[in-house]
Amino acid sequence: MATTIKIGNKTFVIPEPDSPCDLWRGYYDKLKREVGTDNARTIWLVTWQANGSGSCTTNADFNKWLTKNKLDVSSAATRAVADISGIGSNILGFGKGLTKTLSIAIPVTLAGVLAAILYILFNTAKKTDAVDVAMLATPQGRLIKLLK
Repeated sequence: MATTIKIGNKTFVIPEPDSPCDLWRGYYDKLKREVGTDNARTIWLVTWQANGSGSCTTNADFNKWLTKNKLDVSSAATRAVADISGIGSNILGFGKGLTKTLSIAIPVTLAGVLAAILYILFNTAKKTDAVDVAMLATPQGRLIKLLK
């Protein structure tokens, strides 16, 4: 069952610890509209202390929103986790770009290597004569090559 608070003639539903971060943002915005920024900040911080979601404080976007609204609820450890997750998403973004580059570069490189091999085989085949073929196929052919 959802917990509510009544301020004046207004009733507010307090988000639960497992509520999504957007619900906490909406709760703050509604408080801010109804009771003003300073009172909303105080009420929001008190309810966060009782019901705050630890998973939200590890979200880099939520921490930016907290900073923008001058709400300090996270410890140094959770801020560090959020910063690392932000760095991780940047690295993954780089990996996605690198993957796209490699998906093009690898087939082009393999096609180039195959073309080089075919070119070498073609030139070798043009310069080969019957004695060379006999040399490869029979011992007598090797002898003829040595006597030449």
